[in-house]
Amino acid sequence: MVSGEYYCEVCGRRIVGRPIYAEVEGAPMYLCIDCFERLYRAGRAKLASRRAVEEGSVKHVRKRARRGPEVYDLVEDYAERIREAREARGWSTSALAQRLRISESMLRKIESGKVKPSIDLARRIEKVLRVKLLEPVVDEETYYGEGGEDYVTLGDIVVVDRDED
Repeated sequence: MVSGEYYCEVCGRRIVGRPIYAEVEGAPMYLCIDCFERLYRAGRAKLASRRAVEEGSVKHVRKRARRGPEVYDLVEDYAERIREAREARGWSTSALAQRLRISESMLRKIESGKVKPSIDLARRIEKVLRVKLLEPVVDEETYYGEGGEDYVTLGDIVVVDRDED
């Protein structure tokens, strides 16, 4: 980043004027006004200090670089888990829908199993209801190797390209 020149860390556009220093779902970053307003209205962003963004961005990037990209999948009985957790708290569908910032009809479709929530929505539901809806997708070949062993060797992971001279 050249001094005085900033790019939105969400859309990638050059920011004209001063950037917005924000925390998006726990990750501090620089945003353009359009992205900040959209994420703020969705409840996914809040203002942060410039210092927090500058100090936090490095930690956030390092953390993400160490761990590989994790892929999550919805548990099969997500609809029952959501409905049971909501009922256990004594909440109506409209009360839970308000807390999740979705329509009541969408919540009913999710609870009936007709619609699968997005990963983002599933995380919000997990947080509000304190239930487990997402599980990491495990590639069995990665964990058990080609021969079915219960350990991973370097040969199971690395593909070597050799230059033919």
